[in-house]
Formats: sequence, structure tokens, C-alpha cells
Amino acid sequence: MRSMRYVFHPARCAAEFDEVFMELLQLRYFLTAARYQHMTQAADALRIAQPALSQSIKRLEQELGVSLFDREKRRIRLNDAGRFLQQTLTPVMAALDSLPSAVREQAAQTARTIRISHPAASSLVTEGVLEYRRLHPEACFRLRKNTCAEQPDDLCVCAPCPGSFAGEGSRFLLKETFFLAAASGSPYAALPCVPLEDVKHEDFIILSDDEPARGAFLRFCREAGFSPHIACECGDPESAQRLIAAGLGVSLWPIHSWGAPRQPGLALLPVSRPDCRRDIVLICRPAENGALSEDFCRFLTSYAAQRETVL
Repeated sequence: MRSMRYVFHPARCAAEFDEVFMELLQLRYFLTAARYQHMTQAADALRIAQPALSQSIKRLEQELGVSLFDREKRRIRLNDAGRFLQQTLTPVMAALDSLPSAVREQAAQTARTIRISHPAASSLVTEGVLEYRRLHPEACFRLRKNTCAEQPDDLCVCAPCPGSFAGEGSRFLLKETFFLAAASGSPYAALPCVPLEDVKHEDFIILSDDEPARGAFLRFCREAGFSPHIACECGDPESAQRLIAAGLGVSLWPIHSWGAPRQPGLALLPVSRPDCRRDIVLICRPAENGALSEDFCRFLTSYAAQRETVL
């Protein structure tokens, strides 16, 4: 059996378009006639000849197989079928009439929307967006925590593995510090800093959905000479804060990803060794809103430089 193939015929497509256009025109003519219920007045409003309007209405009635008007000398009156069509058609045509402006508005919305993936430094990105919006209220953002490779957005804030190539268009933002998070009543809370090897026997609490932070955490533990015992995996930093403050374990806290803790009873301590920091980079990709994305790239780069040492 031969496979069916659609063959493009420009003339056929043009004819089909004309047919659809004419059908829409017929429906518009009908609504105008229904509004005036007078052929001459409706034709004047449409700026067409009265016979042309009459023929259009007749064709529509023939296609539907029903009469839409009761005719009384020079006047016409909607019958039940005509009233039903008018009531059904009015919102449909209104939606069609508003479609061009809606499409233009959608295009304008896309042009002023910056799409950002942020598998790392989520807190920094959120703070940067808030500040940028304060300066540029017209800018819109779409933030997602997915990895940069899943569905490329205009910008991506990530933490590449040490020694790896972040990609074309990447810019260094800052070095993110991991602090030791412990209960304020623990022996570590009174210390000015803590070597990571000193907590190797502690239970650790990590986030289950933050693979970049998990990878950095395991790397730091390897550099300190131990394999951590993970007692609990949570879904968000707020849950981790509560567990740590309750004394269920300790954690390494990436300050620009998880933000400053707000949970009472939790302390953040500098790690003296190894160097528990990772590079945070911004990857800028070509986008339809190139000028806007580039402006935000410059802003976020400057903003990150100011925030690097802020706890």
C-alpha cells in the first residue's frame, strides 16, 4: 500500500484561506443584519451594497439549511434559529476581534520576559530579581530550578564542577561559601571556625533535590578525609533548618543557594579547612530579548560581586 503524502499546492491553500475569510465575513454580515434587523441600514453600516448583503445572508442560510430571519416587506426579524446563532456567535466573534491585540500583547510579554534556570545560588538570583524589578518594573521573569541542560533558558546560574568548562557565554559571578550549620546549643556553636574533619562522626542533613550542592558537599568531605553519614534528606532549606536546630544533625550550608537561615536555634560557622567554596557562574544564551537579558546579566554580575562576602 502506498503511503499517503500531503502535497503542498499554493493555489489550493490560497483558495482555502479565501474560503475561510469569506465565511467569517458572512458571519460578520449576519451579526450586523441581526443588530439592525433592516437590510438597508445594515448595508449602510457595512458600507456595501444592499443586494450583496442580501445574497450573503441567503448563502449563509443555504449552508446552514435553516432560515435565520422572518422577512416582512423591507424589514427583517430574527427568528428562533437566528437568535440562537446570534447569541452563540457574538462572544466567538468578539474573541476573534480581540485576538490580534492579544497576540501583540503576548509578543510584548515575551520580549520583556527573562527566563532563568538556577540550579545553584537560588537565593542570590531571587534577591537580584527583586532588586532589578525595583529598578525596572516593566521587566518580567520566569524562574526555574531545573538544570541548564534540561530546557535551555535565556540565562542559567549554575555551579560547574571544578576544572570543567561551564560553556560559551559563561561569566564568573562569585565564590559561594559553604558554612557548617549546627544547633546553637551544640559544642561547635561557640567556636570561631571548625575544621570539617572535626565533624566527621556527626549525622549530616542534606537536601534531596539539590544535586549540585550534594556533589560539592561530598567533594568537601572527601578532601577532609571521610565519607559522611547522611541521616536525613529534606526537600527544602526550611525543613533542614528545623532539623538542624532540633539537634538531629549538622549540614554544610551554601549561603547564596539556601539563603541566610531564619530558624532560631541555628548557628552558621566558617569551615577552616578544606576550602569549602565553589564557583557560581552565569551562562548567557542568545535570546529574542537580547538587550534586556544582557542588561540583567550586567546587573546580576555587579550585584553578585557586592554580595559575595555578605552573610
